[in-house]
Amino acid sequence: LPLGVAAAAWHHAGPRSTRSSRAAALRQQLPAAPPLPEEGHEIEVRCERVAYGGLGIARTDAGATVMLSDHTVPGELVLVLVTRRRRRHVEARTTAVLEPGPASVAPPWSELFASCGGCQL
Repeated sequence: LPLGVAAAAWHHAGPRSTRSSRAAALRQQLPAAPPLPEEGHEIEVRCERVAYGGLGIARTDAGATVMLSDHTVPGELVLVLVTRRRRRHVEARTTAVLEPGPASVAPPWSELFASCGGCQL
């Protein structure tokens, strides 16, 4: 880069303290994180996808992320009990399937599923 261009770029960026204050100002402009449900509350969510390890991922109406327990299928509308509150998401256990998803099927070995828990994904 020509000397004049580099100097102009440095002048635009300014010293480090100015850059960090600019970053802090930008962080303040970001929208606040959505409110997380409290532990022990039951909420109704729709499973959006399955994450690595077989846990379902859903979002509340307010936009908070919910990590669901095993045995959820994308598209299912489930009633969940919030078991743990983290910094950016909550963990929940499925208590009832209110509406099955498009990929949901009844297992042909349903009487065995209750005792063994089924196969892992």
